[in-house]
Amino acid sequence: MLLFEFRSFLLDGLLNTLLLSLVMIAGGTGFAIVFAAGLSLPSRWLSRPVFLIVECLRDIPLMVTVLLVYFVLPNIGISLDPFWSSALSVSVWGGANGAHIIRAGLASVPKGQWETVQAFGLGGWKGLLLVIVPQAMPVILPPYISLVTGLVQASSLGAVLGVNELLRSAQVLIEQTTISRGGSPAYLVYGAILVVYFVLCWTIALVGRRLEAHFTKPYSRDRHSIDRKDASSEVLVQTAPLDVRT
Repeated sequence: MLLFEFRSFLLDGLLNTLLLSLVMIAGGTGFAIVFAAGLSLPSRWLSRPVFLIVECLRDIPLMVTVLLVYFVLPNIGISLDPFWSSALSVSVWGGANGAHIIRAGLASVPKGQWETVQAFGLGGWKGLLLVIVPQAMPVILPPYISLVTGLVQASSLGAVLGVNELLRSAQVLIEQTTISRGGSPAYLVYGAILVVYFVLCWTIALVGRRLEAHFTKPYSRDRHSIDRKDASSEVLVQTAPLDVRT
């Protein structure tokens, strides 16, 4: 079987895809935190430039960003190889989209929680990480997991610059096999790649659902207790008129 015969070649491409995806996820999260902090600055003179940068990165097609980073940066003295050029371009794109997700999650936390944190002397990063962020995670996680799967899929753009990731390995395998043996195995190779990307994204979505359930569990327990209290109060309200008539 063709895939088994060239398994080591395809496995190298898969490992490069995983490494590139991890770098993009880490870089995108770092840029998202920085951009979200910039968007939340109280001074409009400082937050407005960050907003313009974020909107430009979101509105430019990702393929254009990849090509710009690879071909323009050398003109200003910054030369990156295809791997790191792909990682940087997709990371800034992911950071721009992730910044609004994080900002929306933090904004969903009631202002009273911020005041409570300051009242208990947990101001600054300590209160933000220990109190505010856990409450914002149920809002942040669902769209951010979708963004992470998008970053994994965007790792295939590295093939445009020549990164030997999974899609590039498949293209080379198809070309060489077609020339040497005749007949194109494209449907078989691309079908296998489709399955690999589906498994990767499905695994990420599964982990994301587990994390979402972990952060929403305390609030669901509180909601059940409130529902039970409301139900018991309704029973008391319904039984009170009966006592009056007797």
